[in-house]
Amino acid sequence: MKKWLICSFVFILLVSFTACSPSAEHESIKIGIAESDEAIWNYIAEKAEEAGMDIELIFFSDYAESDIALANKEIDANALQTISYFRSFTEKYKHKLAPLGTTYITPMGIYSKRFGSIQDIPRGAVVSVPDKAFDFGRALTVLQGAGLLTLKNGFNGTGSADMIKNNPRHLKLKAVRHQDAVRSADVFVMKPSEAKKAGLQTGKHAIKSGGFMSEEEMNLIVVRTEDQDREALQTILELYQADDTAVLIEKEYQGDLVPAFLPLKRLSDWKNEFVH
Repeated sequence: MKKWLICSFVFILLVSFTACSPSAEHESIKIGIAESDEAIWNYIAEKAEEAGMDIELIFFSDYAESDIALANKEIDANALQTISYFRSFTEKYKHKLAPLGTTYITPMGIYSKRFGSIQDIPRGAVVSVPDKAFDFGRALTVLQGAGLLTLKNGFNGTGSADMIKNNPRHLKLKAVRHQDAVRSADVFVMKPSEAKKAGLQTGKHAIKSGGFMSEEEMNLIVVRTEDQDREALQTILELYQADDTAVLIEKEYQGDLVPAFLPLKRLSDWKNEFVH
């Protein structure tokens, strides 16, 4: 009788331990993100916990580092880069990474304290653009969208001023930090959040805001190719692309980020764009 009681007690302890162990119930997922996106991912993590997953957030300030960490299996996914950057990175490094779906888009506009419209910008005007290489490329796209210059064929969203084909107004592009932009130029190409930090009023000083947003500028969740169909990662994508997440992004970021949810199958010519 005592032996039976002891065995029963041990069995109950084992069952209780298994039930309380996070590893027994929850799958652990490491995701590389930008610090500025923490509010979004904390929200996703709460929803994921209810779905049986523990999300650990790993912060990166460099897109390439996060892709290398992903390729080396230090993280399970990352959510930092745009489609155009991802294409450029995979072409250069040939890592076996794949996009899972899109998250949001960061608008980039044209601002000025001196000019009220694109037509008012004169020949030879000094135009500040971001000093970071990728955002510099995005600024070129914005300027082309506004009809201020034309880019060479083959421009993929990254690059430098040598990708400019025509600059009919002879604009002088000056790569600066956003906090220095207002002191050094007549026209500024930047994100709304950077415009605010630079002391601009986005409603008053925006010549063109938004509107210059293409699929290439959408941010991605990226995984290893072998994990594209992994159930936990597909669930995380679904949680991100839910209506309530869109509401959170709109409320938290006040237009600095715009939800842009597309699953892999919805992007045109995706397989051709991301062939390895």
